[in-house]
Amino acid sequence: MFHWNHGWFFRRLPNGSVHIQKRKTAHDNAEVEVEATIPAAEWASVVAAVSQWGESGPTWQIALAFHGEIHHDPV
Repeated sequence: MFHWNHGWFFRRLPNGSVHIQKRKTAHDNAEVEVEATIPAAEWASVVAAVSQWGESGPTWQIALAFHGEIHHDPV
């Protein structure tokens, strides 16, 4: 898992979801205080929303593609 800061860890799962944990300390075996799994499409929304361009259909598609998932608009 990637340790960001102050015990916050992130990991991309094989299905594209992102698992987040807040541990009491930065150690791998530290007690987990909070954890959540964000689905790939929702993670793309987070990434797009905090980008300089904000979230829109195109920025969401770019974030999703960057994360390794590609969704096409229905025809």
